[in-house]
Amino acid sequence: MAEKKPYYISPLTKEDGEAVMALVKRTFYIDEPLNSAVGMCLDSEPCPELDSYCTSSLYEGFSFKATDDDGNVVGAMINGVCPLKEEDDGNDLLSQAQRCTNPKFQKILYILARRETGAKLWEKFPADQKVVEVKVAATDPNWRRRGIMNALLEETEKAIKEQGIRLIRLDTSSAYSAMSAEHYGYTCYYRALYKDIKMDGQPLVVPAPPHLEDRVYVKELYPLE
Repeated sequence: MAEKKPYYISPLTKEDGEAVMALVKRTFYIDEPLNSAVGMCLDSEPCPELDSYCTSSLYEGFSFKATDDDGNVVGAMINGVCPLKEEDDGNDLLSQAQRCTNPKFQKILYILARRETGAKLWEKFPADQKVVEVKVAATDPNWRRRGIMNALLEETEKAIKEQGIRLIRLDTSSAYSAMSAEHYGYTCYYRALYKDIKMDGQPLVVPAPPHLEDRVYVKELYPLE
């Protein structure tokens, strides 16, 4: 049996941006159930809206990477600070969806907007003002099933606690990610069957089985004083 090579977890820096996005584009852009269901980025089709979503939180100080012995990026977790309740300033997810000119990404934005109104996290955590959201998680196919996502999540949680933020949020479109979230102690605060998330009487996006539900998970990293 081949010896498993080691990997190393460290904060993501500006020098890592290109390598991290290259990994994200060949994995998350294609494999994530919603992206796959709408045919996002088929045949290397560019998607500036998805690029912006992924890069907007790269350098907030809560994102981490996994590298091999040669310094190659083999895993990444992009995390960003978000308010528990969206500001009513025209930049909320529903407004973004209504303005979006990319029909594929527009459908996903409507799904994300539905999550916000369905989860109502500001009502469930009235004493908190913000949360760190796990926005993108990606692992090189050759390095999967090695605990990289767990290690990245542990470092993320540690960094969040050090900054005095209580909550971490993990939205899942993947049934496997949902199982992992529950394994790591996250609580589900919103769930909806994709077939029931409709617009004009038709489901917006229906990923392939077993990815049947859209969910929002939150973990409280320490109790309120």
